[in-house]
Amino acid sequence: MNKLLSFIACVLIMLSSCSNIDENDRFIYVPPVAVGRCVLIEDFTGQTCLNCPRAAETIEKLQEQYGADTVIAVAIHSGPLALKPTASVIGLRTDLGDLYYGYWKVESQPSGLVNRKGGLTNDSQWASLVYNEIQQKATVDIKLAISNDTITHQSHVKATINNLGESFSGKLQLWLVEDDIKALQRMPDGKFNKEYIHNHVLRKAINGDWGEEIALGKDATADKEADFQLENGWKVKNMSIVAFVYNDNGVLQVTRKKLVNP
Repeated sequence: MNKLLSFIACVLIMLSSCSNIDENDRFIYVPPVAVGRCVLIEDFTGQTCLNCPRAAETIEKLQEQYGADTVIAVAIHSGPLALKPTASVIGLRTDLGDLYYGYWKVESQPSGLVNRKGGLTNDSQWASLVYNEIQQKATVDIKLAISNDTITHQSHVKATINNLGESFSGKLQLWLVEDDIKALQRMPDGKFNKEYIHNHVLRKAINGDWGEEIALGKDATADKEADFQLENGWKVKNMSIVAFVYNDNGVLQVTRKKLVNP
């Protein structure tokens, strides 16, 4: 009986100590949020960037939380830490990415833009920024319709933009991105992983480097259409179009659609 009482006393002491967790060490509860609009993360990254896989993991967690069609990411391989394609290396750096890299004055990677609000940020800030942005009411709606010619690899996209609020002017940007690309990546331990999978990689701009002008009155609708060609080596089943409307106030709305149904 004495052994039993001693055992019970020890258990009670252990349970009591478990509740004495410092308030700062407790998990922070983030209440569910009603999605008002989608959010665009422009992730400036590179294949020799040590910490860029960490930023990719941050995006993956946000997409698991909110959905990949709500938090829409584009990986912009650019700058000196990115690799250009060669005969022996699958490099993901593009001239378009370098153009954006220079325009936004990227000084370190990983860094990114969240709905183009507040300038460049690092991945540790993205969760709170997404949480705030996702609650804002959408003033624009974008729908995409895509057709493909499997023989010529020519594709056509029609974007229908509905203004849900007051009159505005800005630009519509159409980007082509690719998922599931196996290519070299330097990891946080300094080693290179040849089997690394890169997702939402920016391949090209469909309607100009900075998009095309759009202006809509209250409750108005407009259609924009464009043709584009896939390059050799791009896998159509992994390709998507990311479309967003932006102006000096940032990204008003963003959407994405796969070129072919899964």
